[in-house]
Amino acid sequence: TVEEISQNWEWLEQNLLHTLSVFDNKEDIASFVKGKIKGLIAEEASSKLAEQEEDPEKFREALVKFETRFNFPEAEKLITYYSCCCWKARVPRQGWLYLSINHVCFYSFFLGKECKCTIKKTRVMIF
Repeated sequence: TVEEISQNWEWLEQNLLHTLSVFDNKEDIASFVKGKIKGLIAEEASSKLAEQEEDPEKFREALVKFETRFNFPEAEKLITYYSCCCWKARVPRQGWLYLSINHVCFYSFFLGKECKCTIKKTRVMIF
């Protein structure tokens, strides 16, 4: 939400911007900021995993749906999942984003139409 974005931006301004003045060049600044953000993402992911452990039934349900919808080999394990929206044509499709060991997958069933998307993580680039 816009409110969450504003809160996170304020946090960045309060906790990160004053630190950047110690760096000599833009590359060092970019590297530092990327590292901080990756750390925050990892922290968030670990709290999500803790939530899943608190409610294992919901995770089990998502796991069964993931396995049924995408038919990956048994070795492909689900790491986590999120409710999300994918824009296709003019209509947003509410669905689920599944993160597994090797894939990022999206599934939606909206107005009688199924939408599936699978991307190998090796094809994902972070800038």
